[in-house]
Amino acid sequence: MAGIDLGKGLQSLVKGAADAVNGAVDTVKNVTKDIKLPEVKLPEIKAEQITAIFTKKSAEEAQASTEPATITGISVKNALKIIYYMMAVDGEVFHSEEEKFDSIGQELDPNYASNKAELVEECRKQMEKAVDPEDYYDVLEDGVEDAIRATVKPVDAAIKPKLLVWDLLAVAYSDGAYNDAERKLLKYVIRKLDIDKAIFLELESSLLTLLDLERELNWIKSTDRLYLTIEATVNELESRKRVVFDSVMDLINL
Repeated sequence: MAGIDLGKGLQSLVKGAADAVNGAVDTVKNVTKDIKLPEVKLPEIKAEQITAIFTKKSAEEAQASTEPATITGISVKNALKIIYYMMAVDGEVFHSEEEKFDSIGQELDPNYASNKAELVEECRKQMEKAVDPEDYYDVLEDGVEDAIRATVKPVDAAIKPKLLVWDLLAVAYSDGAYNDAERKLLKYVIRKLDIDKAIFLELESSLLTLLDLERELNWIKSTDRLYLTIEATVNELESRKRVVFDSVMDLINL
């Protein structure tokens, strides 16, 4: 039997496959050469339209970046600065105001005793920027704005805006005279912190009620009435004070 030449057989298969492929390609060319593709007309886009798209996007991004974020907390240091400006807004820091300031500072800052001198010095440097008495209030307002806008770091202890307003009211009334400059600065703080007017008025009314109850307590304790009568009245007044104070804390924590 004659032997089979495998080498020539493989070459013939390869050549046959190649010829088949080339033939298929030529067939496709012949079929498609006479086919006309439909013309696709792209919409005309003018350069100003592209510019307008990106300009609009840039404007929207800029607006988003400039929208003020809701203030949920103020660092204790900056809150104390605002309180100090409140004390100084009428041009003089009274002893009763400073006592109240120290009381608030000790309550808010465990290291208040060691931090007070630096804090007060920073406030006074801001106050010294006033060129004359006419722009003194504006300089304090600038100091308040800087304190409100200061970034609160995660490590900073912070207080709620409504608690700050309550403390400002307490300081404003501590000398027994809530003057126009104090109220003006307080209203500025309320606007900057975006606190509802109704909430402010309720806080103010509650503080006035507490002050009235405190005066009544001091008066009843100074009388020469019978001890049992005085004790019953004192207990009642203290109970009313607690109710008012608790309602204030509920309002602040809302």
